[in-house]
Amino acid sequence: MAQKSVSITPGQKYKFIVKSAEEAASVIREKLGETAQVISVRQVEGEGLARFLKSPKLEIIAQIPEEPSPSFHEPSQDSATALENQSEADDDFLSREPSQRRRVARPRKTRSAQDPKRDDADLVPESLVRAMFKNLPSGRLWTILSKAGIPSEFLAQLGERPETQHLNTQPLQTAISHFAMLMRDRAPSRSLALSNRVAFFGSPGSGSTSALCKQLASDIFLRGRQACVMKLEADEPNSSEGLAMFCEALGVQLVRTRSELKKVGEETNVYFDIPGMPLTGKNIRHLQKTFDELAIESRVLVVNAAYERQLIQEAYTRAGSLGATHVVFTHVDEIPRCGKLWEFVLDDGLVPLFASTGQNIAADFDRHLIDLLVRRTLSAGDE
Repeated sequence: MAQKSVSITPGQKYKFIVKSAEEAASVIREKLGETAQVISVRQVEGEGLARFLKSPKLEIIAQIPEEPSPSFHEPSQDSATALENQSEADDDFLSREPSQRRRVARPRKTRSAQDPKRDDADLVPESLVRAMFKNLPSGRLWTILSKAGIPSEFLAQLGERPETQHLNTQPLQTAISHFAMLMRDRAPSRSLALSNRVAFFGSPGSGSTSALCKQLASDIFLRGRQACVMKLEADEPNSSEGLAMFCEALGVQLVRTRSELKKVGEETNVYFDIPGMPLTGKNIRHLQKTFDELAIESRVLVVNAAYERQLIQEAYTRAGSLGATHVVFTHVDEIPRCGKLWEFVLDDGLVPLFASTGQNIAADFDRHLIDLLVRRTLSAGDE
């Protein structure tokens, strides 16, 4: 197919189709330069079966200011041609858009009377538009943080804070050190001790039973506490073979019925193991009722850190309606970039209990999550 020559013109608007805000920030900066601005964002879905099989994408309209700053360098003809070729391979495409008001551009297709009217429901909030690119800080430090997986929206929020304004004027190692101190200072100071009844819950594959075992081993070996474990059943059977062996090795009682639980002394910590289940409305109501009946005050959400950021956000939201108090991040050792965890660790809601960093259920966990994220984030971003 013949190659098209695409020129990048200040003042002209360009359209991209991307999978995420992070991809948008990277692509726009690479193709249009540091001074480009996002002027509208719209979520778009596929046609036909594709809308059910694939996640929605974002339609981004970006523009280079007509009077760019002196540091702006217009992309060469070769890079513009490469952009046109790449568009068919990765679903990013660059096209000229007629000048129009800030309102999101609508697709040019006829809508039948039966089609639902697409109103503001398909618009991404203006705060996301600003955070995605326009106010995204630039410089060596912010590039490293972006490569480490820290979401663009979170970086934009950090870049607007007065205490981060001076970082780009400092030597890189000094800036990294100051950034680490700022993150430690931003960590919520509040703590919430576990009650004597603690439930660990999460979606299938989150590793909630392994998280329980790590906490149990810590209480037995490091704190010398008395503890027992109760397995709770749900719609799905909850196998107890592995947990039973672990409890036997620790000399910890494993109970299965409420009558057995009544015989456990009040001074004994009770950990409730719950089978992995999706946090649907039905399951949340079931867990809420069970927790209330058993007087379980500490409710620990277990999150697989390898999950996409949107899934973690959804788990946080649903767990909040369940009255979750703490969070454990598992499989941290399996992800090359853990920058996406920053916004959750710094959140004022759930109190981080620990991060699982390996397969050893009697060890391989870290309770100092801020220090862990500083080490892993900055080392991953500088690769």
